[in-house]
Amino acid sequence: MSLHKFRINPPKPYAERMTETRADVRRIVRDQLSQITGQPNATMKWAHNAYMKDVVSRYRVRLEGWPLAEVPFRNLSDVPNLQKLELLLRGLRGGTIRFVHITEAQYQAMVADPSPWIGHQDAIGEEGDADDT
Repeated sequence: MSLHKFRINPPKPYAERMTETRADVRRIVRDQLSQITGQPNATMKWAHNAYMKDVVSRYRVRLEGWPLAEVPFRNLSDVPNLQKLELLLRGLRGGTIRFVHITEAQYQAMVADPSPWIGHQDAIGEEGDADDT
């Protein structure tokens, strides 16, 4: 009699976990943006210029708590590893990353210098918005 050990639920492959976690982050961001704006079809934009125009300017809301030092603000397809996506997911679920309404003064400050909230604009993620959520 052979004594082979089999896992009933083998762990998901890394790529599958990345895809699922990225999808969860996108879904939560989309849901929270829709909730705070009252617009069921509100879409998130990740390119800096599009985010400023189509999210911040349009709805007068912004994401706060984004861990810029660990995860640059950009298209989620450009987030390089599962641990960074999981960091975002924990923050969104725990409320440390969240959308907030902003005042006109906060809006003007963000227009003048958005880098404290979304970092510095760079080439990655600025070519398009294929990652709208």
